Amino acid sequence: MIKNTLKPVIVTLAFLLATSWTTAQDFSFSIDATGDGSTYTMTAGFSPNATDGYDDGIDSYAPPAPPPPAFDAALTWGGDRYYTQILNGSVDDLVEHVYDISLSYASDNLITLTWDNTGWSDLMSSCILQDAFGGGMFNVDMTIE
Repeated sequence: MIKNTLKPVIVTLAFLLATSWTTAQDFSFSIDATGDGSTYTMTAGFSPNATDGYDDGIDSYAPPAPPPPAFDAALTWGGDRYYTQILNGSVDDLVEHVYDISLSYASDNLITLTWDNTGWSDLMSSCILQDAFGGGMFNVDMTIE
Protein backbone atom coordinates (compact mmCIF):
# COMPACT_ATOMS: atom_id res chain seq x y z
CA MET A 1 0.00 0.00 0.00
CA ILE A 2 1.33 3.45 -0.89
CA LYS A 3 0.10 6.53 0.88
CA ASN A 4 1.11 9.96 -0.33
CA THR A 5 0.09 13.03 1.59
CA LEU A 6 1.51 15.70 -0.72
CA LYS A 7 -0.90 18.27 -2.10
CA PRO A 8 -0.53 18.11 -5.88
CA VAL A 9 -3.65 18.33 -7.99
CA ILE A 10 -2.71 15.56 -10.43
CA VAL A 11 -0.04 12.89 -10.10
CA THR A 12 0.99 10.40 -12.73
CA LEU A 13 2.44 7.11 -11.61
CA ALA A 14 3.82 4.63 -14.08
CA PHE A 15 4.06 0.92 -13.81
CA LEU A 16 6.25 -1.17 -16.02
CA LEU A 17 5.26 -4.68 -16.95
CA ALA A 18 7.83 -7.09 -18.27
CA THR A 19 6.48 -10.54 -19.01
CA SER A 20 8.44 -13.73 -18.57
CA TRP A 21 6.23 -16.25 -20.36
CA THR A 22 7.05 -17.71 -23.76
CA THR A 23 3.55 -18.69 -24.92
CA ALA A 24 0.52 -16.47 -25.43
CA GLN A 25 -1.92 -16.38 -22.51
CA ASP A 26 -4.46 -14.16 -20.79
CA PHE A 27 -3.31 -12.29 -17.70
CA SER A 28 -4.89 -9.34 -15.92
CA PHE A 29 -4.72 -7.68 -12.52
CA SER A 30 -6.42 -4.82 -10.74
CA ILE A 31 -5.21 -1.85 -8.75
CA ASP A 32 -7.65 -0.08 -6.44
CA ALA A 33 -7.24 3.65 -5.83
CA THR A 34 -9.17 4.92 -2.81
CA GLY A 35 -9.66 8.51 -1.78
CA ASP A 36 -12.31 10.72 -0.25
CA GLY A 37 -14.59 7.72 0.40
CA SER A 38 -14.55 6.47 -3.21
CA THR A 39 -12.68 3.61 -4.86
CA TYR A 40 -11.78 3.24 -8.53
CA THR A 41 -10.68 -0.17 -9.77
CA MET A 42 -8.26 -0.12 -12.69
CA THR A 43 -7.54 -3.36 -14.56
CA ALA A 44 -4.50 -3.90 -16.78
CA GLY A 45 -3.12 -6.98 -18.47
CA PHE A 46 -2.42 -8.94 -21.63
CA SER A 47 -4.36 -11.16 -24.00
CA PRO A 48 -3.45 -12.69 -27.36
CA ASN A 49 -6.96 -11.58 -28.50
CA ALA A 50 -6.40 -7.90 -27.63
CA THR A 51 -4.76 -5.06 -29.52
CA ASP A 52 -2.75 -2.24 -27.98
CA GLY A 53 -5.70 0.09 -28.66
CA TYR A 54 -9.33 0.01 -27.55
CA ASP A 55 -11.02 -3.38 -27.90
CA ASP A 56 -14.81 -3.48 -27.62
CA GLY A 57 -15.88 -6.10 -25.09
CA ILE A 58 -12.42 -6.18 -23.45
CA ASP A 59 -11.50 -2.60 -22.51
CA SER A 60 -13.51 0.13 -20.83
CA TYR A 61 -12.92 3.85 -21.11
CA ALA A 62 -12.95 6.12 -18.07
CA PRO A 63 -14.87 9.40 -18.32
CA PRO A 64 -13.03 12.73 -18.32
CA ALA A 65 -11.59 13.69 -14.94
CA PRO A 66 -13.77 15.96 -12.81
CA PRO A 67 -12.46 19.42 -11.92
CA PRO A 68 -10.36 19.70 -8.74
CA PRO A 69 -10.71 19.26 -5.86
CA ALA A 70 -12.36 15.95 -6.68
CA PHE A 71 -10.76 12.54 -6.29
CA ASP A 72 -10.20 10.68 -9.54
CA ALA A 73 -8.12 7.74 -10.80
CA ALA A 74 -7.73 6.11 -14.21
CA LEU A 75 -5.20 4.25 -16.31
CA THR A 76 -3.84 6.21 -19.22
CA TRP A 77 -2.59 4.55 -22.37
CA GLY A 78 -2.00 6.16 -25.75
CA GLY A 79 -3.56 9.42 -24.61
CA ASP A 80 -6.86 7.81 -23.51
CA ARG A 81 -8.28 7.18 -20.02
CA TYR A 82 -9.31 3.65 -19.09
CA TYR A 83 -10.71 1.67 -16.18
CA THR A 84 -9.74 -1.50 -18.08
CA GLN A 85 -6.98 -1.69 -20.70
CA ILE A 86 -5.84 -5.12 -21.81
CA LEU A 87 -2.92 -5.06 -24.26
CA ASN A 88 -1.79 -7.53 -26.89
CA GLY A 89 0.00 -10.44 -25.26
CA SER A 90 0.86 -12.57 -28.25
CA VAL A 91 4.21 -14.35 -28.37
CA ASP A 92 5.54 -11.73 -30.82
CA ASP A 93 4.67 -8.84 -28.42
CA LEU A 94 6.13 -10.02 -25.11
CA VAL A 95 8.01 -6.81 -24.36
CA GLU A 96 7.95 -4.23 -21.60
CA HIS A 97 4.78 -2.12 -21.46
CA VAL A 98 4.35 1.10 -19.50
CA TYR A 99 0.94 2.15 -18.19
CA ASP A 100 0.32 5.46 -16.44
CA ILE A 101 -2.09 5.98 -13.57
CA SER A 102 -3.52 9.47 -13.44
CA LEU A 103 -4.58 10.51 -9.95
CA SER A 104 -6.34 13.64 -8.78
CA TYR A 105 -6.38 14.37 -5.07
CA ALA A 106 -9.54 15.20 -3.16
CA SER A 107 -9.86 17.59 -0.24
CA ASP A 108 -7.99 15.34 2.25
CA ASN A 109 -4.94 15.01 -0.07
CA LEU A 110 -4.68 11.26 0.51
CA ILE A 111 -4.86 8.40 -2.00
CA THR A 112 -4.31 4.76 -1.13
CA LEU A 113 -3.29 2.25 -3.82
CA THR A 114 -3.78 -1.47 -3.17
CA TRP A 115 -3.35 -4.62 -5.24
CA ASP A 116 -3.23 -8.40 -4.85
CA ASN A 117 0.02 -9.66 -6.37
CA THR A 118 -0.63 -13.37 -5.90
CA GLY A 119 1.06 -15.29 -8.73
CA TRP A 120 2.53 -12.22 -10.40
CA SER A 121 6.13 -13.41 -10.09
CA ASP A 122 5.15 -16.60 -11.97
CA LEU A 123 4.03 -14.57 -15.00
CA MET A 124 6.03 -11.33 -14.95
CA SER A 125 9.71 -10.70 -14.60
CA SER A 126 8.93 -7.30 -13.08
CA CYS A 127 6.15 -4.86 -12.31
CA ILE A 128 7.47 -1.58 -10.95
CA LEU A 129 5.39 1.36 -9.70
CA GLN A 130 7.39 4.56 -10.19
CA ASP A 131 6.88 8.18 -9.29
CA ALA A 132 8.98 11.29 -8.91
CA PHE A 133 8.55 12.04 -5.20
CA GLY A 134 10.25 14.86 -3.39
CA GLY A 135 12.73 15.46 -6.22
CA GLY A 136 13.78 11.81 -6.54
CA MET A 137 12.32 8.67 -8.04
CA PHE A 138 10.71 6.06 -5.85
CA ASN A 139 10.22 2.53 -7.13
CA VAL A 140 7.94 -0.10 -5.65
CA ASP A 141 8.32 -3.66 -6.89
CA MET A 142 4.65 -4.60 -7.14
CA THR A 143 5.50 -8.32 -7.36
CA ILE A 144 6.90 -8.17 -3.80
CA GLU A 145 5.29 -5.23 -1.96
